[in-house]
Amino acid sequence: MVRFVKLTALLVWGLSAFALHGEELPEQKAMQLLPLSDDVRLHLSYKQVDGFGLVESNGVIILSEQGSIIIDTPWTEQDTAELLNWAAARGMPVTTSFSSHSHEDRTAGIGLLNSKGIATHASKMTNAILEEQGKPLAKQEITGTTYALAEGVEVFYPGPGHAPDNSVVWLAGANILVGGCLIRSAETDSLGYTGDASPEEWGPSVQKVLARYPEAKIVLPGHGLPGTRALLHHTISLTEGGN
Repeated sequence: MVRFVKLTALLVWGLSAFALHGEELPEQKAMQLLPLSDDVRLHLSYKQVDGFGLVESNGVIILSEQGSIIIDTPWTEQDTAELLNWAAARGMPVTTSFSSHSHEDRTAGIGLLNSKGIATHASKMTNAILEEQGKPLAKQEITGTTYALAEGVEVFYPGPGHAPDNSVVWLAGANILVGGCLIRSAETDSLGYTGDASPEEWGPSVQKVLARYPEAKIVLPGHGLPGTRALLHHTISLTEGGN
């Protein structure tokens, strides 16, 4: 069951939904939806991760009667199916998706989306990694540094950071930057999982994002609280060893 939560309420109460990070809690927690703008919802899903406990993961759904767009699938197929059902029940079925890099918290639902005839997108690099791992591939491969996923929805690849293939997505109409796991939240003082990271290139990649999107009002990290462009500066500081 999808829970719909007002973002303002979470801000007032310290965003308790995000406070679960790193705690040993039940195996699964219901996906939540939070409004970021009139037509953009943050989908918040959870998974138990060895060494980290129950971890939350952020993605978005851009709602439209002409076809909704998922940026990064929820962390499980079950949550992905619930998100599809939720959008369809409101007359705004999902027609398109984009996964910002190959890790499971961005791509777990690709196989299900493919089975529903949804136009899944990922970079050529992301698809190559997924293929090497024997996982479902996105139907549409993106090449180049920028790609117009839809009107006002731009994919930008700034270079390696958290992962070799991490991209960000700019929602021009709402001034929202979906930073994915390239961007760290304000409440964290570490770079998180770095098994596929390029520490020396991470900071310069974020600098490119900072320069490209000066109008960003909301910045959404891959995990943790939404924030402002200050999250970009915070991430750069972390790559330089700062807190």
